[in-house]
Amino acid sequence: MHLTRDWRDLTRDPRLHDLLRSRKGMSLVEVMVVIVIILTLTGVLTYGVMTVFGQSQADTTRLMMGKVAQQIEIYGMRKGYPGNSDGLDKVFPDGMPKDSWDNEFIYVTPGPNGKKFDLISLGSDGTEGGTGTAEDLKYSDSLK
Repeated sequence: MHLTRDWRDLTRDPRLHDLLRSRKGMSLVEVMVVIVIILTLTGVLTYGVMTVFGQSQADTTRLMMGKVAQQIEIYGMRKGYPGNSDGLDKVFPDGMPKDSWDNEFIYVTPGPNGKKFDLISLGSDGTEGGTGTAEDLKYSDSLK
């Protein structure tokens, strides 16, 4: 008495043979529905990732502004604050640090509300104004 069955024995079984033959592939409509679902999920995920990425660039720029402002404060206490015409070449002789979008910060003196200076990043578009990631970032706004 032999308890194990060979693969060939299974394929000879008429019930299994009928089951395997009756199995059909997916229809075109089912394939299209799956593709639409995958594309929708991809779009939603891409939008979410890009939103987070844009926000992280703005946050990084704000942190960089704080570091640049610290250097300007230290320089200002030691040698006096540079004027608008001087720019920040004296504070950063190796070149002005850039924001997350590879644009130089804009130095303005005097700053608003009696502050000694202000730093401005023009955002992702590199021009004044804008919304979202293209919005201008001001160091004076982060002090409020």
